[in-house]
Amino acid sequence: MPTEVLVMCKRCGRPQQAGAGRCAACGGELPEAPLPPPVGATSTERFLSAELPGGRVLAGEGNRLSFRPGPSATPFLLELPSLRRLSLVHRPRYEALALTAAAVVLLPFVSQQGPRVLLGLLALVGLALAFSSRRYTLVLESTGQVETRWELGTVRRGSSQEQRLRSVWRTLADVVHSRGVKVSEPPV
Repeated sequence: MPTEVLVMCKRCGRPQQAGAGRCAACGGELPEAPLPPPVGATSTERFLSAELPGGRVLAGEGNRLSFRPGPSATPFLLELPSLRRLSLVHRPRYEALALTAAAVVLLPFVSQQGPRVLLGLLALVGLALAFSSRRYTLVLESTGQVETRWELGTVRRGSSQEQRLRSVWRTLADVVHSRGVKVSEPPV
């Protein structure tokens, strides 16, 4: 569906199509307005290029977003005009709780004090690992309610990697929001 840009006439205040030069009603000069590119025109301008944890790469160029989940993996491509909603979600690294669970399960079967202390420490390490890092996922909903999830990686809370990942998110969110895509901001 083509976009129509309207401007208000400075003299009579009537809305007019941008780029006409003069008002159709009163002949007054119309203000300049940025016009969208013609339908079918594609820009090849790169707006995002990010190296993420684990060799993942997120890149945006023109009307396309690509994600490579690993150094030797084939990239996934998404056409931005088909994107309806974009969100970034994060959660603690619950997988590390398996270490805690294993230590707690073994604790009743160990009678000596030394190994019991080590199992207790192992349980605490599992808890620390689980809640000191976050796993980030980019959720993309495209035409037809199709939801795609791209795992961006696990980073330590407050680290420079987390700051970089959030910076990449802000850039991507700004670009797609300017194209009319609904963006859901993650909690801090």
